[in-house]
Amino acid sequence: MNEVVRGVNFLSYLFASFVAGYVMMGVDFMLDGFMGLFGTYKTYIELIKLWGVFKGFEDWVMALGHTLNSSVLALVFVHPKIYMALPFKNGLLKGLVFGTLWHIVVLFSLVVTAFGGAPFMKGFLSMGVSEHISLLILHIMWGTVLGLLYTPPQKINTH
Repeated sequence: MNEVVRGVNFLSYLFASFVAGYVMMGVDFMLDGFMGLFGTYKTYIELIKLWGVFKGFEDWVMALGHTLNSSVLALVFVHPKIYMALPFKNGLLKGLVFGTLWHIVVLFSLVVTAFGGAPFMKGFLSMGVSEHISLLILHIMWGTVLGLLYTPPQKINTH
């Protein structure tokens, strides 16, 4: 007999993705400068200024964009095939693995798009090592909070 998860627990997903994004951003704000780490939000704001379309609202755009990104990108984590494919039964550990893998995907995408000429991504690629370490920690934290808070729908036994 196999156990399968079908569908997404939508309310749990919304709650988990919002809180995970908020925690990630909040830690980045509150720990800005801790051991030379965090404060990556400043880089986001400076890069948003490159667009020149949100003059005077860059910090709001960063916060809103980050919240929306967290919710949209959490859809990958809660997809039943992804969720079940992640190692461990414990959601927190699944989230920790997911956050780590997500950061690797982000780095790969960053390199490809930066070398493809995207100025926003070139700005990210040129960040210092401490900012890259901060983003790794923040993505792991995001995934871990997602995994801790998300409750998948009940498993269904199949023959």
